Amino acid sequence: MADALDRLVGRWGALGAGFDAPARAGTPDLERLLLDTARHAPRMARLFIMAATWLHEHGEMVAQHRLRRLIRDELEPEHHATLGLLLDLAQKNTRKPEFASTLKRLTPAPDPSPLFAVEGRTPARRAMAEKRASDRSKRWGRWCAPIDLKPDALRPASWILRRHPALRTRCDFRGDLRASVLAALRFDPRAGESQLRLSKLAGGTRQQVLSVLDHLEKTGRVIVGPAVADHGPPRCAVRLA
Repeated sequence: MADALDRLVGRWGALGAGFDAPARAGTPDLERLLLDTARHAPRMARLFIMAATWLHEHGEMVAQHRLRRLIRDELEPEHHATLGLLLDLAQKNTRKPEFASTLKRLTPAPDPSPLFAVEGRTPARRAMAEKRASDRSKRWGRWCAPIDLKPDALRPASWILRRHPALRTRCDFRGDLRASVLAALRFDPRAGESQLRLSKLAGGTRQQVLSVLDHLEKTGRVIVGPAVADHGPPRCAVRLA
């Protein structure tokens, strides 16, 4: 479990979050990073706070359609409330609530309890956590005191985008379906073997993804191969340019 936390901290460090630990190489799979954070953040308060801060500042980099697909297919139900609280806190006081649609797919915990494991170790700590809990955390059933975000502990956006040019495109697209298609092609195995598979992994309908691919191909971001018949309807493979 300690290794999992170290890897998480390293992935957030690669995105400019302030941790006293080496950053991991490469651009993280941001959507799966959020799922892993929901799974492990209760063991480390600073991880939860830094993730919420990063999302508050850079939420437009999240590929929203793909995030919703991963929540549906990969995130265990017991972690939905933690992710809901994380995203809810991240979009507090933002002009554009990027996570509004995603939050509708997440439900509060049926068994309210402290968010952070250390606060649930004794009945006295549990009672104190409930007493100090913010209204927002009570709504999600994962109690924690009001959290102050820490933007001064983040690297600036320019630092992030110099090291991860692929995230620049996400900023331009503000997390729309184009960002999810590109993320699926980059991170999901065999995503581009057919347009149907790509649609499922990106979290859009086939018609939506066909329209997106037309734009991405015209702007030189993807290459759509010729249709191939393989004992069924013709398939068109897609790959990053």
